[in-house]
Amino acid sequence: MVQENAASAFRSKPIKDMVMKVSKSFGIPEYLVCPVKSYTNEFTLDTGVDILALLALRQMLFCAEDHLDNAQMRGAMSAMRLSGSDHENASESA
Repeated sequence: MVQENAASAFRSKPIKDMVMKVSKSFGIPEYLVCPVKSYTNEFTLDTGVDILALLALRQMLFCAEDHLDNAQMRGAMSAMRLSGSDHENASESA
Protein backbone atom coordinates (compact mmCIF):
# COMPACT_ATOMS: atom_id res chain seq x y z
CA MET A 1 0.00 0.00 0.00
CA VAL A 2 2.86 2.40 0.77
CA GLN A 3 4.32 1.91 -2.68
CA GLU A 4 0.90 2.48 -4.25
CA ASN A 5 0.52 5.85 -2.46
CA ALA A 6 3.95 7.02 -3.59
CA ALA A 7 3.49 5.75 -7.13
CA SER A 8 -0.02 7.23 -7.46
CA ALA A 9 1.33 10.74 -6.82
CA PHE A 10 3.48 10.41 -9.90
CA ARG A 11 0.47 9.30 -11.97
CA SER A 12 -1.71 12.21 -10.84
CA LYS A 13 -2.50 14.54 -13.77
CA PRO A 14 -2.17 17.79 -11.73
CA ILE A 15 1.16 16.68 -10.28
CA LYS A 16 2.41 15.51 -13.66
CA ASP A 17 1.43 18.89 -15.16
CA MET A 18 3.23 20.72 -12.35
CA VAL A 19 6.35 18.59 -12.79
CA MET A 20 6.35 19.42 -16.50
CA LYS A 21 5.86 23.14 -15.76
CA VAL A 22 8.72 23.21 -13.24
CA SER A 23 10.92 21.23 -15.63
CA LYS A 24 10.36 23.74 -18.43
CA SER A 25 10.64 26.79 -16.15
CA PHE A 26 13.98 25.76 -14.66
CA GLY A 27 15.33 23.89 -17.68
CA ILE A 28 15.92 20.64 -15.80
CA PRO A 29 14.82 17.12 -16.76
CA GLU A 30 11.47 15.96 -15.40
CA TYR A 31 13.08 13.00 -13.63
CA LEU A 32 14.98 15.45 -11.40
CA VAL A 33 11.78 17.17 -10.22
CA CYS A 34 10.61 15.46 -7.03
CA PRO A 35 7.10 16.44 -5.89
CA VAL A 36 6.69 16.62 -2.12
CA LYS A 37 3.59 17.47 -0.09
CA SER A 38 3.98 19.68 2.96
CA TYR A 39 2.61 18.83 6.41
CA THR A 40 2.10 22.48 7.40
CA ASN A 41 -1.70 22.22 7.70
CA GLU A 42 -1.99 18.62 8.83
CA PHE A 43 -1.85 17.03 12.26
CA THR A 44 -1.48 13.35 11.38
CA LEU A 45 1.28 11.61 9.49
CA ASP A 46 0.61 9.94 6.15
CA THR A 47 2.94 7.16 5.01
CA GLY A 48 2.43 8.06 1.35
CA VAL A 49 3.55 11.63 2.01
CA ASP A 50 6.50 10.39 4.07
CA ILE A 51 7.61 8.13 1.23
CA LEU A 52 7.58 11.04 -1.25
CA ALA A 53 9.65 13.18 1.12
CA LEU A 54 12.15 10.36 1.66
CA LEU A 55 12.41 9.69 -2.08
CA ALA A 56 13.09 13.38 -2.70
CA LEU A 57 15.70 13.44 0.08
CA ARG A 58 17.39 10.34 -1.34
CA GLN A 59 17.54 11.97 -4.79
CA MET A 60 19.07 15.13 -3.27
CA LEU A 61 21.71 13.04 -1.51
CA PHE A 62 22.54 11.19 -4.75
CA CYS A 63 22.94 14.52 -6.56
CA ALA A 64 25.10 15.92 -3.76
CA GLU A 65 27.30 12.82 -3.82
CA ASP A 66 27.71 13.11 -7.61
CA HIS A 67 28.62 16.79 -7.25
CA LEU A 68 31.25 16.04 -4.59
CA ASP A 69 32.68 13.18 -6.65
CA ASN A 70 32.93 15.47 -9.69
CA ALA A 71 34.55 18.25 -7.64
CA GLN A 72 37.06 15.79 -6.21
CA MET A 73 37.83 14.49 -9.71
CA ARG A 74 38.34 18.04 -11.03
CA GLY A 75 40.65 18.80 -8.10
CA ALA A 76 42.69 15.67 -8.75
CA MET A 77 42.93 16.50 -12.47
CA SER A 78 44.05 20.07 -11.68
CA ALA A 79 46.69 18.78 -9.28
CA MET A 80 47.96 16.35 -11.91
CA ARG A 81 48.19 19.15 -14.49
CA LEU A 82 50.03 21.41 -12.05
CA SER A 83 52.46 18.69 -11.04
CA GLY A 84 53.02 17.80 -14.71
CA SER A 85 53.83 21.42 -15.60
CA ASP A 86 56.26 21.59 -12.63
CA HIS A 87 58.12 18.56 -13.99
CA GLU A 88 58.28 20.15 -17.45
CA ASN A 89 59.60 23.42 -16.01
CA ALA A 90 62.21 21.55 -13.94
CA SER A 91 63.46 19.55 -16.94
CA GLU A 92 63.67 22.73 -19.06
CA SER A 93 65.79 24.41 -16.36
CA ALA A 94 68.23 21.53 -16.14
